[in-house]
Amino acid sequence: MRFSMLLYILYRVLKWATKHNEAYRNYIGSIHEVKIMIKTADGKRGRLFIFDGGALRSRAGAKQSYDAAIVWSDAKTGFRVMASQSDSEQFNAAAAGRMKLDGMAFFAQWFNDGVKLVM
Repeated sequence: MRFSMLLYILYRVLKWATKHNEAYRNYIGSIHEVKIMIKTADGKRGRLFIFDGGALRSRAGAKQSYDAAIVWSDAKTGFRVMASQSDSEQFNAAAAGRMKLDGMAFFAQWFNDGVKLVM
């Protein structure tokens, strides 16, 4: 539940930034129809972030198509690492196999860089 709530809050923060953060608005403005999924490996929890020409939409659920996905081994790990906002925690989770990327890694990195502009 906390993981799903964190993903929803992330969506709301990014949605707010599309209207109030000029740097973020410019950053996402050149991307057309990119879908980023953050989910658990079991597919029980997740959220899709859809970027299209500076607009952002989102859908709950992990069973949707995407261009890139950040896949956490479980909701507890995903919540802990994402809430920490620490690059080293994220690196350690990836090194330990608790976080994996699926799809186009470039888009996952683009998404993470965009989040850093807002946070």
